Amino acid sequence: MKIFKFFFMAIICLMLTGSPAQAQLIIRNSGHAEIGVNPSSTDPDTITTLKLFGNQGQYAAGSRISFGDIPATGYNVFIGENGNTNSDQLRLHGRMGVYATLDATIDPGNLAFFDPSQSTALNINSDVIAHGLLIQSDERFKEDIEPVENVLESLEGLNPVSYRLKSHKYPEGKTFSENPEEAEMLDRYYRELDNGSERYGFLAQNVKEVFPQLVHAEMNGDLSVDYIGLIPILVQSINELRAELAAVKGEEAAPMSRVPQQAGENELEAGLTGAKLYQNAPNPWSSETVIRYSLPRSVAQAFIYIYDMQGKQIQCIPAQGRGESQVTITARGLDAGMYLYALVADGALVNSKQMIITK
Repeated sequence: MKIFKFFFMAIICLMLTGSPAQAQLIIRNSGHAEIGVNPSSTDPDTITTLKLFGNQGQYAAGSRISFGDIPATGYNVFIGENGNTNSDQLRLHGRMGVYATLDATIDPGNLAFFDPSQSTALNINSDVIAHGLLIQSDERFKEDIEPVENVLESLEGLNPVSYRLKSHKYPEGKTFSENPEEAEMLDRYYRELDNGSERYGFLAQNVKEVFPQLVHAEMNGDLSVDYIGLIPILVQSINELRAELAAVKGEEAAPMSRVPQQAGENELEAGLTGAKLYQNAPNPWSSETVIRYSLPRSVAQAFIYIYDMQGKQIQCIPAQGRGESQVTITARGLDAGMYLYALVADGALVNSKQMIITK
């Protein structure tokens, strides 16, 4: 045992006093400490006070500090240089997750964390300010791509609300630090994490009823809303509104041989009394469908216009029958999707409806 102690002390002395080429630990005259298999006496860095040198290549890359593990377990928690080359990239690794905390004894002590045992998302307990936000959306990374359709009516089920966040748990009388500046900073963070300001948004439970794909449930049951995912739905709703508006303004493209010019709007309205447009059947359809309508015999000209959801006129079909009548349309030349059709009589819109073509 005495012999073992002797050799152990000798190794420590060699580490502290040996040449740079052999030493594992060097304390420079400047007070800087260097640890590694190949510390350099020519390193121009005069700022770093503790330097770690790895064993990879001439730049001594690959150095790491690990915590609580032995080599057999694979160094599950460590800080170091990314990879085994001179990458000049920091790697922060936690096999079971990564936490950034202000005070681990207080809720919400976690400023940010990723913990796969709790969630599949990065959680940040703070507002985020950035110059921009880019969401990866390359078509090459996606499959089962389908157009978003018929969302206008569904949007009516969403209920925007104003709200204030509940106060976070804060222990009265808690002393954060003996350092007054640090204590003031932590106190401000916890007490002003929610400053009581009014916010606008949706309740996840309400969104789940209308668009369940936009709601994410954490393992503890907490719900989150994909607000970014609402954007394409809102854009599609605008397109549908534009298409309906185009149908309402269909008389601009229709023949304008209405009643004589001297006839007033009251006469026109009286002439269209009893005019109706019915839902096509079958709907959805793939080959052909029937559109029923009713027109008074006083109507001089009437047309059924078909529009795509971008408001472009696709077809103009004369409505020649009077009284209860119908027209049959085919899917020839029409792609699968949603369309609007409108009945215009003597230049006035009777009604418009939606139909869906499947292929």
